[in-house]
Amino acid sequence: MHPTPLPQTIDTVAGYLRRRGRSSHVLTAGEAATLAIAVVRGCAAAPSRAAPGEWRLTAEGQPVLVAHPGGEDVLAVTVAILDEVASLVSADVRPGFARLRDGVLTEPPPTWSLLEKRLLAVVEPQPLVLGPLAPVASTVLQAVHDDDAASSTLVTRLRDVVRRIRPPVMWTGAGLAGVLVFVAVSLLTSAEATEASGEQTASGTVVVDATTPSASPGRGAAVTSPADETTTDTDLLPAGQDRTASGPEGDGASSGDDDPLTETTSSDADDVRSAATDVLRSLAACADEECVRRLWESPDGSRDPVPLDPAIAELELIDDYGGLAVVRLTADDRTQYATLVRQEDRWLVRSVRDVADQPS
Repeated sequence: MHPTPLPQTIDTVAGYLRRRGRSSHVLTAGEAATLAIAVVRGCAAAPSRAAPGEWRLTAEGQPVLVAHPGGEDVLAVTVAILDEVASLVSADVRPGFARLRDGVLTEPPPTWSLLEKRLLAVVEPQPLVLGPLAPVASTVLQAVHDDDAASSTLVTRLRDVVRRIRPPVMWTGAGLAGVLVFVAVSLLTSAEATEASGEQTASGTVVVDATTPSASPGRGAAVTSPADETTTDTDLLPAGQDRTASGPEGDGASSGDDDPLTETTSSDADDVRSAATDVLRSLAACADEECVRRLWESPDGSRDPVPLDPAIAELELIDDYGGLAVVRLTADDRTQYATLVRQEDRWLVRSVRDVADQPS
């Protein structure tokens, strides 16, 4: 039993974003900021980012993170939401949302607040518009479906990337306790807007509120264990809401076997993987500080953990953003994530992080 009732949800966040993408009511930058910062703070406050979870929406437009056995891990679903949000906003503000997504993917949670402040410096959060969402004209909708067909391979690849972003971790003991975390989304761009204070309440419940009085009440992210979660994507949709537009895939999905993009991307991935292997092997073979500094993007980067040698560790390419790549190194019981950047005709190491995010 949970010490507090679970909030009723109306849909998954992913389903909501799919409908917004097919609606004539476009997602504004302010709405996108509200949603993006809510899921980032909820992800940071989650008991474990390696546990399977799912983002859902309450009737008030509040993102709720619930356990989802058999699904993607919390970090993966959060990155997927941020990627979808970035694809829906206008081009002039998209870089800020892309930086937030990349930071969640490659940097530890303590650095995420800085990315939030940079985003809030140019975008003012606004409440989400939940509905009714009028469908776009048939000609525009057909164009959206055509775009879905052309990009199906990219969508599949993104799904594979976020699925691999963290190795599966088994829960021990009794499993998830009943945890409910409310993170208020700030409407200010000051540093105080990103500070949060935790207050312990009933057994198994933690409430996190923004310290500034201007934080929007009820807007934020809730993180909870869904023992009593009985809602579905279709049963709780508000009256008049478009059910057909919230399907999990576009109508025009195409086979990747005949797509020349698949072959080209595979070749590019092999090149990046090979370059990362060469750089990390060279770094492992360095005998002096001068050699080490030449292989790091910044002189301060050498203060990071020493990366594992690909000669003894398994190297896996997690993602390539075209000039910025993330690889995972695994050896015995140790796992690292290394970020590399391309400068002219060579690759350099930007950062190395040991995986220490294990469930308590």
